[in-house]
Amino acid sequence: MPRVTFIATLTLLALSGGSTVVFGAELGPSAAANYAAYFERAAAAFIDRALNASPGGTPDRAALLRAGQVLTEPGSGDGILSGPDSLVHHWRGDIFIPGVTLDQVVELSQSYAEYPRIFHPVKRASVLAGTADGFRVQFRMRQSGGGLSATLDVRTRVQYVRPRGDRAYVVSRSEEIREVKNPDGPNEYQLPEGKDSGYLWRAGALTQFVAVPGGVFMAMETVGMSRPFPPLLGWLIEPVARRIGRQSVEESMREFKQAVIARNRAGA
Repeated sequence: MPRVTFIATLTLLALSGGSTVVFGAELGPSAAANYAAYFERAAAAFIDRALNASPGGTPDRAALLRAGQVLTEPGSGDGILSGPDSLVHHWRGDIFIPGVTLDQVVELSQSYAEYPRIFHPVKRASVLAGTADGFRVQFRMRQSGGGLSATLDVRTRVQYVRPRGDRAYVVSRSEEIREVKNPDGPNEYQLPEGKDSGYLWRAGALTQFVAVPGGVFMAMETVGMSRPFPPLLGWLIEPVARRIGRQSVEESMREFKQAVIARNRAGA
């Protein structure tokens, strides 16, 4: 799920005083093009690893994951990269899910009706259509932080690939993100795409599952784009943003792990 940028920027804009929320922001064509090119490069590198990398990475890394650790790191640089009038947020994590099969984790990853019970920021999820290789899904996400609250409607295309029997990977790309005002009220409305508070303009997720004896290794990357942090405060905000980004990836993976293990036990 594309939750990292949403949580981080919402909290940090509030910490910076929230003035950017009042005036709003606008997504420009250069920022959109920069993100699209970056995401395609990240997806190509991810798919290469999904097809060729050893499960869990190096033997030492795999051992740490089997022991229950969740390993997270920036996907590039320090996790937050400057673009034209924008920021790209890229984080990566790995986890091991014991006692489950590849079919079980893929099945749960496609059970979108259960996402509001699995992932805290997801309030609603529905499949709009099936495609030849996956789904188009509509999410409603809500998050509070630092005294602010925001709701987003995110339409996403999700592609599933099973290159061979022991592994699968998923590429998710947002097709439209709209900030919602007065959510669930009688006067609810959506702001124009790219003309809003700038919490999350683009989002993507890259997920890999590899079955091994005893369970499944899961790797996940999130790539999002937001408005820049307020001028003169980047030195203060960015270290906090990196910490929040790392923690958000870890939380998402832990939530999924707990859900798939619980579902497996209930069906045993």
